[in-house]
Amino acid sequence: MEGSSEEQAQIAEYIAEEDAAPGHAEQATASDDPSAELEHGAVGSAPATVDADAKEAVPADLEAAASATEAADDAGGAKDDGEPPAEGVEPAPEGEAAAEGAPAEAEAAGEAAEGLEGVAPPEGDAAVEGVLAADGELAADSEAAADGGESGEALPAEAAPPPPPEPPYVPPEVGEDYIPVAQLPPLPEPYGTNEEGKKVPLEGVQSIFLTGTTVEIVGLAHVGEGEGKDGSTSAYVSKEAILGDIQFRGAISDFYAIKQQILDADVDPLLMRINEDDVYGDGNNWQIVLSAEAGKAWEFIESETARRRQLAVDERLREQIERMKPRSQKARKATPWVSRGSEVEIQDMQVMARREPVAVILQRPRRAFNAPASLSDKDAAELWNSSQMECRPFKDPNFDLRRMEKDVSVQAVPPMADAGAQAGCTSWRPRATQCEPRQLDATAKAELCNSRKMRKFLERIAGEFELALIENEITNVFEDDFAALADEDAVSGNRKEAIISELQSFTHLTYSKNMVVSAIEWLPHRKGVVAVACTEAMGHQERVTRMGRPSNAYILIWNFRDPIHPEFVLQAPNEVFAFQFNPANPDVIAAGCYNGQVVLWDLSGEHERIAAVRASTASSADHGGIGGGGESGDGDAHIAIVKWRYASAVEFSHHHVVTDLAWLPGVDATRGKFVPLPDGAKECHFLATTAGDGKVNFWDIRMDKLIKKGRNKGGDDDLVWKPCHSLHIVSLLGMDLSGSCFCFNAKQLERGAFCIGSFDGEIVNGNYLRPDSSGENESTDCTRSIVQAHVGPVVALQRSPFYDDVMLSVGDWSFQIWREGETTPLFASGYAGEYYTGGCWSPSRPAVVYLIDQAGNLEVWDMLDRSHEPSIRVTLSSSAFMSIAFMHGDGAGQQANLLALGDSTGVLRIVELPRNLRRAVPNESKLMAAFLEREDTRVADIASRAPLRQKVAKAAEEAKKAEEEAAARAAAEAKDAKDAGGKDQANTRAAAAAAAAAVDAKAEQEYYKMEHMFKIKLGLVEGKEDGA
Repeated sequence: MEGSSEEQAQIAEYIAEEDAAPGHAEQATASDDPSAELEHGAVGSAPATVDADAKEAVPADLEAAASATEAADDAGGAKDDGEPPAEGVEPAPEGEAAAEGAPAEAEAAGEAAEGLEGVAPPEGDAAVEGVLAADGELAADSEAAADGGESGEALPAEAAPPPPPEPPYVPPEVGEDYIPVAQLPPLPEPYGTNEEGKKVPLEGVQSIFLTGTTVEIVGLAHVGEGEGKDGSTSAYVSKEAILGDIQFRGAISDFYAIKQQILDADVDPLLMRINEDDVYGDGNNWQIVLSAEAGKAWEFIESETARRRQLAVDERLREQIERMKPRSQKARKATPWVSRGSEVEIQDMQVMARREPVAVILQRPRRAFNAPASLSDKDAAELWNSSQMECRPFKDPNFDLRRMEKDVSVQAVPPMADAGAQAGCTSWRPRATQCEPRQLDATAKAELCNSRKMRKFLERIAGEFELALIENEITNVFEDDFAALADEDAVSGNRKEAIISELQSFTHLTYSKNMVVSAIEWLPHRKGVVAVACTEAMGHQERVTRMGRPSNAYILIWNFRDPIHPEFVLQAPNEVFAFQFNPANPDVIAAGCYNGQVVLWDLSGEHERIAAVRASTASSADHGGIGGGGESGDGDAHIAIVKWRYASAVEFSHHHVVTDLAWLPGVDATRGKFVPLPDGAKECHFLATTAGDGKVNFWDIRMDKLIKKGRNKGGDDDLVWKPCHSLHIVSLLGMDLSGSCFCFNAKQLERGAFCIGSFDGEIVNGNYLRPDSSGENESTDCTRSIVQAHVGPVVALQRSPFYDDVMLSVGDWSFQIWREGETTPLFASGYAGEYYTGGCWSPSRPAVVYLIDQAGNLEVWDMLDRSHEPSIRVTLSSSAFMSIAFMHGDGAGQQANLLALGDSTGVLRIVELPRNLRRAVPNESKLMAAFLEREDTRVADIASRAPLRQKVAKAAEEAKKAEEEAAARAAAEAKDAKDAGGKDQANTRAAAAAAAAAVDAKAEQEYYKMEHMFKIKLGLVEGKEDGA
């Protein structure tokens, strides 16, 4: 408490004297609480605004007053109990003197109250200074009274007592539903914002610049802060004054630019507000309101700001008054616990579990139950596995881990209990339950809607409800929340390790730009070198039109060291759609052309020339020549071009485009007989080609046997190269099979088994060995089975590198996995959203398949992870992919980590695969074999139940046929009955007509008879009356 004890005693004596007077008796009796006394003194006073500077000054004075009040209460209680007054306190006057003094004092107090009626309490610092002044006057009066009492001198009788001081301002009480200022929603800003986030005036508010002269003319000189100003920020100006200024000064008036807006304003007078800080950044210093709505918004913001400011002051005063109350009278409120750091210290001293307990399932035979278990720790180095871990663990001698021991007990085995349940023998009874909602009548609904509790509830949830509506508006209701549920489990390890990224891309303005990459092959004997065949993006009719014109096609050999210029190119007589390097001699390249020819290159004598051309290109680039300056025509001249050496005879070649080509290593063919070469022989002299003419041709590249005798071995002009063996394959429709791709079993070529896919979606299992009984030119049927696998062309047909009898076929929007010789696929995928254009097996993982589509996507299917959708799908190009090829391994256990993709714009993209796609998971080969066995079992089960299904289908068909026949018979009988009924009706109608005719004839005869008798009576005719 502030203030001296002497001043507090003086204030207490003065209050005790005032309480003893008749005018204050009721107040003292009503409440001994100092806060209640302050409230009693504040009745009839209006709330006032208190500035922030007064917030710190009020508590001390009010606290001193409260102490004085307590002392006065104690003094009054002593007098009431008959105890003698305290020392230094003069007893109240008795007899006539007391009777005379009380009316005079009451009259003076009444005059003072009349003089203060209608006066509002001071604001800000004035309020606090008034409280302090009142306390000072009380202290001074009390001191003077005390001094007078001690000296024994009495006040003159004619001197009237001083008027009571103005009571201090006490904030009004609030209810339980009072909302603190800090929790009120924020006020709207008196300005708006544009798209750039800058402040702009509200709609109906105009920002203008007023000179000092204009401010004085319209009467705004008092607005603002400074000498001679009242501190206000706004004022009202009538339209008449503004229009008078415009009329008097004309165009030089500051209001002239907005004259029409002032005339159109729907409010008068106009509210004007000073803008000294240039809120909008336009250099103007005033704002004028030209619409009633904007004026109301401004007035609301100003009034609400003032109201909240007053509410904040009231809240602080209430807190100060509450603190000044005695401990027994203070209202205790539960406040949340505030942390000061002690719990952190306690937590640091405890051993807390940082993770969920590890659940371990231990299994042992029954005979070993209740036997002691021996558990031990092993070093990480002992558990290291090269197939699952990249880095070998090691011990760091500088690492020290301090551990705190924790005593816990774990019950490993849950208690067992034998229990039984009786299901009951009551019979089932169909029942239903209808739940009806509770309905309120109109009166109850009205009371509920108008209740205070409902209003509070709606006000509390209004913001959350609006936020929920906004979230519903922006939420995609069609999104599948479970679509990405298992994405985290799709890949193992770090997700960064599962990213497929593009490593490099190749294209050339002359040889490949805006062309289709139709085939890709990696050089088997050189790393970082890949060959691509590019073809024109034309249809068949356009190619037929240009067939007679001389043109060349090229195969580009790209080296990773130079992504701009090809290392050299292979020139072909026509566009190449399939080519391969000889696996035994990579210098020999075979290719199939669009016109059906097969061409051959031999690079054994071209390496020196290619190196010389590249050396000249490098020297030109070093001397600033044209060779290294880009891809101009002169730059292309420095690219070595190797022309084909051999080409098959047109009359013996395919009659359609060669779609696929494959080398047959390790065998020797003689008149359709393929025999394996001796052990250790690596020669490869034969290749096979297929085309859309239904033929599979086998070629021998040993040209020495074909050169005519007597000619030099160097001449090739008279060479006629034709196939050494040919097969003709017929489709399901009995026409030539238009082959699109084929595959051979390289490990068992002597068996002669092969598979070929067609443009009609068919897959043929055949044998290319010629029977012993057939002649050299005798046509034999090589087809073993044929099945309709796809609805579109088979774009890829590849044998698994891990399972010799398993093949992959890709066509239309799906892919299938086949067992050799079977007519039903082991696995068929669902239809994709895009058309597949190629696919292949992974060379390092038995269960992984790669697919490309027309949208430029690369899909990775892991059969062991999920078989209903791709495990990884990544978009690598905006155009369609047309070809795909894996880099060859080096034979030392290194997996192929690069994948080449060619698109329809002539760009070759080299993609780097992540580690988890290059390395097989443990036992993946066995797991994939088990998967294929399960699929075999499923297919066999379906095949075993096929007769039963056929029988059931046949029975259903016969039953349906019987029903149709019965329905037909019933319809025939109904028709016959209808026809018979028609005949009876006709007879009935004829009989009725005959009877009617007979009646008419009889009536006619009777009429003639009566007429004849009448004529006889008249004598017109002779005769007797009897009618004779």
